Amino acid sequence: MSEESTSVSTNHIVPAPWTVKAEAWWFITSLGHRPEPGETLPISYFPSQETQLYKTSMEQGAFCGGRGSITLIRYTESPIGPFDELAIAPGEFVNPYQKPSHRVTRAYVSSKEAVLNGRNNWGLPRELADFVFTPSLDDPDATEVRVFPTISSTEFASEACFAALIKPVPWLPTLPANLSHFPRVTLCQPPLEKSSDELVEVPRWHLLDCGEVRGRAKPFRCEGLLPPIEPAPESETPPSRKSSKKRMADGVGFPDIEPYSVGVHWAEMSMTLPRAVPLATL
Repeated sequence: MSEESTSVSTNHIVPAPWTVKAEAWWFITSLGHRPEPGETLPISYFPSQETQLYKTSMEQGAFCGGRGSITLIRYTESPIGPFDELAIAPGEFVNPYQKPSHRVTRAYVSSKEAVLNGRNNWGLPRELADFVFTPSLDDPDATEVRVFPTISSTEFASEACFAALIKPVPWLPTLPANLSHFPRVTLCQPPLEKSSDELVEVPRWHLLDCGEVRGRAKPFRCEGLLPPIEPAPESETPPSRKSSKKRMADGVGFPDIEPYSVGVHWAEMSMTLPRAVPLATL
């Protein structure tokens, strides 16, 4: 790396803690899943360049299941300005330091500064993507969101890896909510590898407490917008109900998992992203 690129990258790092404001949608993928012996996650749960994250998460018995979620966040205020994020935490994983903890295995953000800071501050495996939010033509109260990953340093994919229709539940009010009254969620993130100036190396594990969230929330409904998987031409088996439904993700850039049809919409959210505890290199 040249002195110029090193200087540019360093100048964009804003150390935690961060205080942010956002609008967010929480998609629930599982509530108490217990994996079968030998069960592992599809490769689409992990960025292709993060071999250490993949190996650590795919070891025998590493994935413990439990509560899983997809989060879609529109940060309106942060130390690096507004940006969007899509992330999946499929459940809990064993780690070398404490009881099984949650882990973000894949995440996209809409700015290079968010990629750099997410990796440097919290060990989050963030990648760059283009986020497109548009009003639905079929439902004036609904929003369509599509996420397009990068295919090069200057180009985004023409097909979305994630596409969802998010609809409010109009007859339910938005109520004050504060997660400090609930058990805290702890992330334990494995080391990450360097593959570009933005995808900086993170040689240590990071432990992050995620309990400081407050705002106003209500339920929302969601459904996929990507076309269903076409059956093979030679197949004589009729398509199942699931295979004929529209999908929320392509199963390549983001895992093709069907969340519950009802999630939590934070119309207003204030959140503190604390300083993560860097743990020893193994």
